[in-house]
Amino acid sequence: MKFSNLPIGLSELEEAASKFKREHGKVFDVVLYGSTTQGKDSPNDFDFMVVLRGADDSERFELSFEFKEMLVDTGFPHEKLDVKAINLEQMWNPNYLAVPGIVITGYSLIRKRPVHELMNGEGYALFVLDVRGMTKNERNKFSFALRGRDGKSGILKELEGHYLAPWVVLLPVEATYRFKEFLRVWRVNYELYLMFGVPYESKVWGIEISSGGLQP
Repeated sequence: MKFSNLPIGLSELEEAASKFKREHGKVFDVVLYGSTTQGKDSPNDFDFMVVLRGADDSERFELSFEFKEMLVDTGFPHEKLDVKAINLEQMWNPNYLAVPGIVITGYSLIRKRPVHELMNGEGYALFVLDVRGMTKNERNKFSFALRGRDGKSGILKELEGHYLAPWVVLLPVEATYRFKEFLRVWRVNYELYLMFGVPYESKVWGIEISSGGLQP
């Protein structure tokens, strides 16, 4: 993941989070997530989640406030900061709506890796495109921009995406906003699903020719 839009360097931000963890024993991790980690050039805000162990409501409020003040001191604009705190055990609570975003889009400032990688998975953005309002000529032009004339280039190659089925594409989660901007330019409606996936199996079926005939 690359975060060129941060007010300070990523290494400086990681060091600030590590210092905060050293000073507070209940801090398990600090996660940057949301639009910044999804590739938005000018995010409306910067989302942080302070992950704690065994903190009560008062401690969660105090520690999130303290980390926010630390970020302001390093150069983050106060009005664009959204800093929350959660206990580690709350990560498994299906009613806590921020958890999918943390897992799929989050970047651990303590461990210096995306959260989905730390969980042995990948974060994806699945787009279902609606081209029904386009003429045949417009669809062709859009398809060339999307996949190239050879079906293997275009914006998808640039963003390391995959064309799964007609008008269904899968991209790395950090390419979400770049692809959304591409769709905005082409005025293509879409549905977007953020997904966590674990590479499970890759099988290429081949045909072997032997003396006994064709073999699968």
